[in-house]
Amino acid sequence: MKKIYLLLTAAFLLCLPCTTTMAQPPYKASVGGMISPVPPIGGFSFKTFTTNKVAFQADIYFKTMLTGSIKEGVSLYSSCVINANFIYQKTMKELKNSELFWFTGGGISFGSTMVGNIKFGVNVIMGLEFVFKNTPLSIQIDMRPGCGMLFSFSKELKKPLLHPNKNPWPHFDWLTGITFRYTFKKKIDN
Repeated sequence: MKKIYLLLTAAFLLCLPCTTTMAQPPYKASVGGMISPVPPIGGFSFKTFTTNKVAFQADIYFKTMLTGSIKEGVSLYSSCVINANFIYQKTMKELKNSELFWFTGGGISFGSTMVGNIKFGVNVIMGLEFVFKNTPLSIQIDMRPGCGMLFSFSKELKKPLLHPNKNPWPHFDWLTGITFRYTFKKKIDN
């Protein structure tokens, strides 16, 4: 487990190179919704640029997860999660009416399962964002592999379906998402 945390930390540090300047970020901030069929999720998303190439993204979503291994046991649990990431984003292709960006970064997630367990995790985030220039809309597709931990603070361990009797219970935590956001463009002074 320590190797996974070390690997995720190293990946996060390597994915955030020193920022360089570009004309301006594609937008100041954006809000919208996130969906995914696998694992089933739905929620809200907020993203803002802190510098020209570095953004902060926060998502609140409901997620149902089937995770684990044959050796440690399999778990099905539903949770409400807050996921916060710092992202390095760079232009991949610029078109007349839109721009395509790639991004990578990392962050943390915390929340609660529907049976009362506390959830904490770290993740890497990577994906693509398509931003329309003349329409206040962006579409983001991302993947977030990570490591999660479920904790129970009661004397009787509250178990999700087929949850092994471990406290805390480390497991592979992941998500893929499609996010549609309304963008607030920066006003250009004349």
